[in-house]
Amino acid sequence: MIINKDVMRDHNERSVLQAIVNHGPIARNEISKLLGLNKVTVSDIVGTFIDRKLVSSQGEKASSPGSGRRAELVAFNATYGYVINFSISGEILEMLVTQLDGRALSYSESPLNQPTVSEITTKMTDMIGQLPAFEVENGLQAISIAIFGVVYQNEIVTSPFVDFGDFDLVSYFQDRYHVPVIMENEANLAAVFEQDFSKQELQSIVTVSIHEGIGAGILLNKQLYRGNYGRAGEIGQIMIPGAGKQRLAKLPSFDREWSEAALLKKAARLKGVDHYSLVQLVQAEAQGDPEIAGLLENLCYHLAIVTSDLIVAYDPQMIFFNSPLVEQLPELLKNIQMKLSFMPLVPPLVMSKDVKYATLLGGASLAIHQVLDMPGTRLIFHH
Repeated sequence: MIINKDVMRDHNERSVLQAIVNHGPIARNEISKLLGLNKVTVSDIVGTFIDRKLVSSQGEKASSPGSGRRAELVAFNATYGYVINFSISGEILEMLVTQLDGRALSYSESPLNQPTVSEITTKMTDMIGQLPAFEVENGLQAISIAIFGVVYQNEIVTSPFVDFGDFDLVSYFQDRYHVPVIMENEANLAAVFEQDFSKQELQSIVTVSIHEGIGAGILLNKQLYRGNYGRAGEIGQIMIPGAGKQRLAKLPSFDREWSEAALLKKAARLKGVDHYSLVQLVQAEAQGDPEIAGLLENLCYHLAIVTSDLIVAYDPQMIFFNSPLVEQLPELLKNIQMKLSFMPLVPPLVMSKDVKYATLLGGASLAIHQVLDMPGTRLIFHH
């Protein structure tokens, strides 16, 4: 088989940079042993990266007396630039700025109340405009945008909370800032976060995201599974059967019945009030309120059904829950696990490592992969 020299060079460069990102500070000879590349090739590639300021020297490695010349250590230059990551839900616009190793530089948020696309884009550009001058080599490198809805090939297919119409959000920001713009479903990004901000490498995971709606991010063989048109994991659209034989179009969806927003509406009706907050729900549960306890038991029952469907469909190694509700009431996770005890093999059900920032950091990961031209490459970021 004939291998093009340019293709081989590109492959070697990605492998060397991956080793430096994941294992640095690291010596050139250690990279050579790790990758099975000769020292001259590694040294040449590392020198190119240093010239581009993607990699920096960290001084000499400590060695034992009499061991000869000490090796120079090199590390990934996370301050090569920064990426901006947005999350747009029905209630809040969030922005997180990170270095190229995932470390946060700035976070801000702005409330949303049935906003128009124009209002959202104005807020986003205002938030970017208010950022300080970060101490980085090359400034803004990419933008990611998380959408609570179906995204297919960087286009919004449906969004239950914001009417984007035919507005091309990606082109708008590409034309304005002249950097790559990546748009993705928020649950998918939460799944990316769990993989890329962990030293534990998992082949297949599912992240259940419970916020204003419910969705699942699916990673199979370390790659996002989106389905044919980006609808994979839209578990909020699962129909909930009722008593008797009803027309399928009339059946309620999981989103409508058991999202966090739907749960709080149910709690408000139980208590005869117009509004019921998550804080009130958690307090009522702690005080042993029987009505709230019954409501949460019903939630766990339905979440157990959906979780069992995800286990049968995708057979993941782990299922992460990204939910402010479950984070504050971790006993709900134990309840769901107990309800699934009849199944022969149930993967660990665990809380997200970072409920608040998971989606934004997942977006940062995809943006950084784009900046480094390393799609599909395993990179371990800081958390």
